[in-house]
Amino acid sequence: MQSLELLSEFTTFIEQKKARGKKIIAFISHDNIPEELIDAAGFIPLRMIFAGDDSLMNASNNFLPPSTCSFAQSCIGFFSLKPNTYRFLDYVDYILLSNHCVSDIVVSEIICDNFNIDRINFYVSYTRNENALKYYRIELNLLREKLEEIKGEKIPDEEIRRSIIKYNTFKKTLCKVKDLNIKGSEKLKAYQRAMLFGPEFQPELEKFIEENKNRNEIEKNNAKPIILTGCSIFIGDYLIDMIEESGGNIVFFDSWIGHNYYSQIISEKILEKIHDPIDLFVKRFENNIHGDHTVPDTLEEKLTFLENYINSFQKVYGKKLGVINHIIKFCDHFSLIQSMFKEKLQERGIQVLNLERDYSRSIRGQLTTRIEAFMEMI
Repeated sequence: MQSLELLSEFTTFIEQKKARGKKIIAFISHDNIPEELIDAAGFIPLRMIFAGDDSLMNASNNFLPPSTCSFAQSCIGFFSLKPNTYRFLDYVDYILLSNHCVSDIVVSEIICDNFNIDRINFYVSYTRNENALKYYRIELNLLREKLEEIKGEKIPDEEIRRSIIKYNTFKKTLCKVKDLNIKGSEKLKAYQRAMLFGPEFQPELEKFIEENKNRNEIEKNNAKPIILTGCSIFIGDYLIDMIEESGGNIVFFDSWIGHNYYSQIISEKILEKIHDPIDLFVKRFENNIHGDHTVPDTLEEKLTFLENYINSFQKVYGKKLGVINHIIKFCDHFSLIQSMFKEKLQERGIQVLNLERDYSRSIRGQLTTRIEAFMEMI
């Protein structure tokens, strides 16, 4: 029900923006897309953070084989079946194609080619060395030129910088949600709303934090505290309910929807030192150690970060944290390292459940059994 209310509100939000002549630029979410540049151009960045079910996955079979990432299949399904609750997708003017993974590229191409939506390219290096930074700068300038072409006028540096500061402030506020002692489903709802509505959600977000800052759900209930890492729980997915019904509570979301988003903050020191907005984007990309896009350091950075978080949590609450490594079926980006990831965390005394699944509701019983068994182990 909460997802239906959120989608209805977001449809009204998009319709109001379109009525004012705004263009909608959608993209499959990952953490190196400069949404501030889209915002500074006067357009609306729309992250594709919506989950699917059997019908949406099956609707993609005319375009992709079934052995394709279930999330990617669902993205095509939304444009193919056009569910009424997602009618705001009819207003998308452009798809920003990027290369977080192969599915990101292929799905973006298919949507543009088959559903009459224009395409904008934005490629990102998989490394963060000197050449990668130069390449990222080139792509940023090309994207800026394309947005200016669409807009029909230049985008002033001051406007881009203003947008960067606005999103920076917003992410700093959103970061406070992780420290609230509330149910994981409530945190997730706040993250999802934030990533859809952007900084316009700031007043409501501040109110939400103020209303919940004195709650103490971790001590009050017997739910097992969990970190969710790997693939996000997207809007419309039932996984969060399943985890809570099985006796777990996600206290930390180490995923696109959560830490990988709000951690991309530019420090005040850098903001004071660097005035060129393109330089600010490059510096943020260089410092993005929490993203899952770059190699070869991603795995080691993630393992160290999770271990430190778990140790800190145990000191504060006296409770051990388990880790659910959530992998959408056929997501090569995460599935290829799942065995090594689990093994290395277990070597550090951390219990891990690799939960690989698609969006089929027929497997819900099997998933519940596995999650319940994991909760008993912790």
